[in-house]
Amino acid sequence: MSKLKDPRAAATANLFERYALIIEATPREAMFDQDSRLSLENLLWICRQGEREADILPLDKISRWLGFVQGCLAMRGLIQVDEERDVSRPIFHKAYREAGITVPDPRQK
Repeated sequence: MSKLKDPRAAATANLFERYALIIEATPREAMFDQDSRLSLENLLWICRQGEREADILPLDKISRWLGFVQGCLAMRGLIQVDEERDVSRPIFHKAYREAGITVPDPRQK
């Protein structure tokens, strides 16, 4: 687990690491797309930058990056939305508690 100052940044870096491992396990031929911004190679770069700079970049920026990576991986079928919610929710709820932020009630939309 990361030793970053902000627990939310640490949680985000943790998930970037998870997604980088998923991307790295994907066959090389699936890495490239016509739109290079959507390629797995670019998503891997985002994950590695997000891991390294989670305490440097603004939290809203790394959150957008994380959502972008999650969306692209879900569209490719490399992750499942419900499974990722079940993985990321406890990670972020722990980070919220550590940061003194009220944990959202998952029953509320």
